[in-house]
Amino acid sequence: MSKNDDQSDLVKYLDSLVEKLRELISAALSGEDVDAVHDARVITRRLKAATDLVEAVVSKRCRKPFNCVGKSLRRQLGPLRDADVMLEHLDEFQQAKLQPAIKWLRDRLAHLRQEAVKTAGDQTPPARMLARLGSWWGLRHDIEAAHDKIGELLTHSVHLQLDAFIEQAEDLIGPRQNDPHQLRIAGKSLRYTLEMARESGVKLPASVGALFKRMQTALGLWHDFVVLAERIMCESVECDLALHHPALQSELLSVAQVCLKKSDAQLKKMAQLWKTRGQSLAETIRGAFPLTRHGIDDPISTPATVAVANPPEDSSAAPAA
Repeated sequence: MSKNDDQSDLVKYLDSLVEKLRELISAALSGEDVDAVHDARVITRRLKAATDLVEAVVSKRCRKPFNCVGKSLRRQLGPLRDADVMLEHLDEFQQAKLQPAIKWLRDRLAHLRQEAVKTAGDQTPPARMLARLGSWWGLRHDIEAAHDKIGELLTHSVHLQLDAFIEQAEDLIGPRQNDPHQLRIAGKSLRYTLEMARESGVKLPASVGALFKRMQTALGLWHDFVVLAERIMCESVECDLALHHPALQSELLSVAQVCLKKSDAQLKKMAQLWKTRGQSLAETIRGAFPLTRHGIDDPISTPATVAVANPPEDSSAAPAA
């Protein structure tokens, strides 16, 4: 497959993401479709990974307006998605003694979701967002013009992101045990870049995607339960439950403890996956993206920054997509 064909495939992939986002915006911002909220946020992350990838070869004038659309959507849909995920996880708590606390929390989260829907609709009207998506066409033109650089950019971006992911994963199983959230971010970034590479014609074994999905599922569930535990504490404090309803406060603390145990179990699962299969995963990925001396010496072919598919402003509780 020629470079031009590769690039055409990548642009077609990005076109399909933009079109899908266009279809989802109204349903997502209205809050009427839980899946639309999730899918719209994931698409904005994939598109952000693409703009990060081509940062060195496309103009900021085209990148910035388009990135602002995705950033705005993630911020507005974030609280909505958080509430959806937390409400879904509450169904897992079946212990009879915890049901009063679960009911109270469910009512609180339902109210938060209603407020999030109102805020999203008021601050980000669908018509305005759809109009702003028109900024894609200028960016698309720049990406097409840089087609001869895309292969090198993908190769070096994958290696940089893989290095970052390995460093965080090794810390997870080592004595330092650094921030797992950074590992989750690095994993999403790498996954979205690998997806772009696949769309550009790079062949990777199906086992790579399957293993990555297992790792990200574990990290996503870890994050979900941590966020739920934090939300329980925030809602308890906001309502002064310890002062007015001490028995309910005690039950909610029990729910929070269960959440933290569940999150710890998922973190251990991720650590075990990396310990037993991480090295072979890294070797397989590196083997699919051979570096060349020309690519190393060419400053244009190395992105200024490692792509971050889930930017710091986005702390959603949503599981990995």
